[in-house]
Amino acid sequence: MRPVISVIVPIYNQEKYVGDCLQSMFSHADRQIEFILINDGSTDKSADICRSYMEKYPVNARLINQPNRGLIRTREIGVRDAKGEYILFVDSDDEPLEDAFSTLLDAIHEKRPDVILFNHTSDPVTKAARFQYPFESGAWFTGDGKYPLYQLLCCTDKLNNIWSKCVRSELYADPDVYGDIDDISNGEDLYQSLVLMDIAKTVYFIDKVLYHYRIGNTTMSRSYNPKHFFSEKKVCLRRIKYAQRWSKNGDELVTGAKIWICKILRDVSRKAFLCDKPWPYIKQEMQNLRNDAFYREFYYKTNPDPNPRDLVLKSPLWIMRILKVVYSLKARLRG
Repeated sequence: MRPVISVIVPIYNQEKYVGDCLQSMFSHADRQIEFILINDGSTDKSADICRSYMEKYPVNARLINQPNRGLIRTREIGVRDAKGEYILFVDSDDEPLEDAFSTLLDAIHEKRPDVILFNHTSDPVTKAARFQYPFESGAWFTGDGKYPLYQLLCCTDKLNNIWSKCVRSELYADPDVYGDIDDISNGEDLYQSLVLMDIAKTVYFIDKVLYHYRIGNTTMSRSYNPKHFFSEKKVCLRRIKYAQRWSKNGDELVTGAKIWICKILRDVSRKAFLCDKPWPYIKQEMQNLRNDAFYREFYYKTNPDPNPRDLVLKSPLWIMRILKVVYSLKARLRG
């Protein structure tokens, strides 16, 4: 019998959390679900932990071992291997909640939508919903009625995550879902979600928390990577493209997308400014950003959502140098 849902779990060096992830899934498994665990070249004990849980629980699960390919290509490999009617991604440091699978199976059997959206939490104790959505549980979206979803995709981050969507497997056959994505190191979920929500004919929303998302602990001062900007740029360009495609009330979606892009580029700039690199490195990175036409258009020259931080991030480099020294001294005093 063909599985109803294929749960795909990319795994890379997650020995600390992958056991909790598998426990949460396997202890509430259903014969209608298959689990595809993909060990993406882990160098820790992740693969051994997977094998031990597969021996402990009599579930329909298989482990694929491969050289490191990165998250997005690992997900793609899982999709190609999947036999289910629907695809659900689970990150190996997260946990589906107890009734996640039963809720999704009920919705599939009763509604048969192309996409099921659901809520999630970042608090494992209270399980409080991370986002509030402007529509009721059980809402259907088709045709022009998908516009509220387009607003959230273009103007917020509330529908970015790929793991908050249970998607009919045929939708992943669209070449744009995985096209031209190899050099994207962050933002890949939104990059794909824009395509999936565009081609989905029916979307069904369940306002129920089904997933625990573990927020990372990376600090602002050490999280800057020059590749971050180029990834965000590529994703933001796709966001603008779909905002223009979907817009029907003047330029509402485009304006909202530009505001959100400003926030993203402000974050990129701030990470570059606060990173723990020598000033010549920071100066060069800020110059690189300001020399980029996309950065200048959507952040440096225009800003539809002003913020006090912009006074620092848009100031001349010699002023930024002074402020950087001041911030560094304050950080040392706090330490």
